[in-house]
Amino acid sequence: MGRKSNRSNNYQHLFAEQSYSNEMMAEFSESQGLIENYKPEDKENLIDLRETLNKEFWRLAKENLTERQFQVIELLAKGFTQIEIAKQLNVNQSSITKSVNGNCDYRNGKKIYGGAKKKLRRLADQDSQIQEIIAQIAEIHAQYD
Repeated sequence: MGRKSNRSNNYQHLFAEQSYSNEMMAEFSESQGLIENYKPEDKENLIDLRETLNKEFWRLAKENLTERQFQVIELLAKGFTQIEIAKQLNVNQSSITKSVNGNCDYRNGKKIYGGAKKKLRRLADQDSQIQEIIAQIAEIHAQYD
């Protein structure tokens, strides 16, 4: 099926997304990273801390995101592309982007409002449990700098 040619072809481009599992990305980053040179007990501590951080992230997401935002974030974490998620939820791909990144109000100086990423980042910065885990991870990494 060919795409119909129109005026926007001059300035719009198609991009393809390739999804990879979180486990594959984590294994790649750790097998190629500095953690490989860490003491075994520090490696284990980092793995435990990352698992705990992951659980705390999902707690924060479940408690604070809208049902749609949580649904979209969960599907993204499972490796679905925005286009696949949009088809599953029977919405436009731009709706998925807005759920994650928020909406831009061009009339108000490009102010961005809403969006799961912005909300989660702000909440994580204020969450004492998450900040403690991040500090512990940074402390372990600092030993090897």
